[in-house]
Amino acid sequence: MYVANRVERILQTSCPEQWNYVSSAENPADHASRGLTTEEMLSSNWLTGPTFLWKSDIPTQDVDVEVSPDDVEVKSAATVHVTQVENFTSFEDRLTRFSSLHNAVSAVAVIVKCCYRKKDLSIDEVEARRIAERNIIRAIQKEAFREERKQIKSDPSVGSKSNTLKQLDPFLDNDNLLRVGGRLKKAEMMYGAKHPIILPKRSHLSNLVALHYHQRTAHQGRNLTINAIRSSGYWIIGCRSIVSSLISKCVICIKSRGKPRGQKMADLPQDRVEPSPPFAYCGLDCFGPFTIKEGRKEIKRYGLILTCMAMRAVHIEMLDDLSTDAFLNGLRCFIAIQGNVRLIRCDQGSNFIGAKHELKKGLRELDGDRVATQLLKLDCEFKMNPPSSSHMGGIWERQIRNVRNVLDGILEQSGTQLNTSSLRTFLYEAMAIINSRPLTVEDLECADGPLPLTPNNVLTMKSGIVMPPPGKFEREDLYLSKRWRRVQYLTDLFWIRWKKEYLHTLQTRKTWPKQQRNFEVNDIVMLQDDGFCRTHWSIAKVVQTFVSDDGFVRRVKLLKATPDLDKNGKPLQKRTVLERPVHKLISLVPNSD
Repeated sequence: MYVANRVERILQTSCPEQWNYVSSAENPADHASRGLTTEEMLSSNWLTGPTFLWKSDIPTQDVDVEVSPDDVEVKSAATVHVTQVENFTSFEDRLTRFSSLHNAVSAVAVIVKCCYRKKDLSIDEVEARRIAERNIIRAIQKEAFREERKQIKSDPSVGSKSNTLKQLDPFLDNDNLLRVGGRLKKAEMMYGAKHPIILPKRSHLSNLVALHYHQRTAHQGRNLTINAIRSSGYWIIGCRSIVSSLISKCVICIKSRGKPRGQKMADLPQDRVEPSPPFAYCGLDCFGPFTIKEGRKEIKRYGLILTCMAMRAVHIEMLDDLSTDAFLNGLRCFIAIQGNVRLIRCDQGSNFIGAKHELKKGLRELDGDRVATQLLKLDCEFKMNPPSSSHMGGIWERQIRNVRNVLDGILEQSGTQLNTSSLRTFLYEAMAIINSRPLTVEDLECADGPLPLTPNNVLTMKSGIVMPPPGKFEREDLYLSKRWRRVQYLTDLFWIRWKKEYLHTLQTRKTWPKQQRNFEVNDIVMLQDDGFCRTHWSIAKVVQTFVSDDGFVRRVKLLKATPDLDKNGKPLQKRTVLERPVHKLISLVPNSD
């Protein structure tokens, strides 16, 4: 600050053309700051000053002096923030600064009070707000209905010639407000209900009025909000569309009545549309339980169903329970009968996750062994769906329903007293019946048409349900000439007919045909949970999205704040990360959908 004051004083008493440069060796000011002995002071220029001052022509020097910005004597530059003043072109633009009708009326009411105070008049709060509200409406009407007001003023008996207001029979009241004339002049109603104030459609004031009465009706539906607006003395042109748009963006209404977002149905995976060996790609799930009897003890047994992704064949195994060990045993039995599996699709059941970890652990323990090398080449890959997304496994969920239909019929005929062996027999009979079902139904009523296409055409090389062959079985029948060619021909014929008759039936999207906006990071959503009431559903934030090959987001990772209690009973915020499909989420972000 001292240097700044000295510089200011120098600028006031001199000009830069009078200044010159003094080097440090000739500057006597340095002697005072650094200190000199008596002998040094006598031999210095402390008393005489620089030598060039004694010359008649003082030489000028052009010297570039660099000052470090870190120098303590350098004054920091002042930062000036410039605020751009908005130029409002209309009263409508000024009104857009308010988010509620109450705030807008309150702001204008302050101006009304100031005007009365300057005139030494008193006015209460209610009257100030009434005058402010009428001034706001009058200003909006003058901008929106300028021509209509001129026509009504020029000839009130004719009314407005505008197509927008022609049916309303408008007129101007004593406050110069445009109101609805209508046919209810003789009705015993309040003046505002008989002749409501007309508000334009594309106006921020109309949105504020609709929002105000939507909140007063406790966020009820569209019809109740419109009735509240009309009964309060307002007639908004296009009120129905304004209220509908308001409700679609209202967060409270979305939380109470919003529907899950969804997304356009995905394309079929490659393993469902390409020919492959039976059960090379399959999906699985467990079902049950079934109560059976072993002696006098009643125990439960479960079923494990595996369905081929391509030709829809099924394989059923019986499980003692739903543990990981029981599932692994059932999976080994299936592989022993049907051969190795390249890919298994399933949901995220605890037994499936345990089996996945057990298989990986077993492969690591056998690493280096020749058997492990072969297992790695034929690795059975698990591909799990996100949690709470059973619709993604519809191909095998539908087969479970088929199995239950067949089992119900068999159990109704055979009784409910079963043991382990009889239940296993029933499961295999159900599997044989389902694998004999036709995949297409176009030619079932045609007498000259080909036999219906069934999964057993490949699995057993027989068209009907597997039955014991009649007559005596000859050993020589096992060694027919060129049997492998016949098997190959039948297999090729199956896949040709499969492509022509069955594959095209999977073309249409029967659900979720419409494309929706993809969820984005930081979107706020409500997590659908069928186990709780809607008012207790959790709010979460999208922290990661998973984009499919077609560019759509069908599953996301969420960050949920779960309220928990500490030892003192106070709520805590526990951060929980979940992975969910978009069909279980309700977006709380207003969008163009």
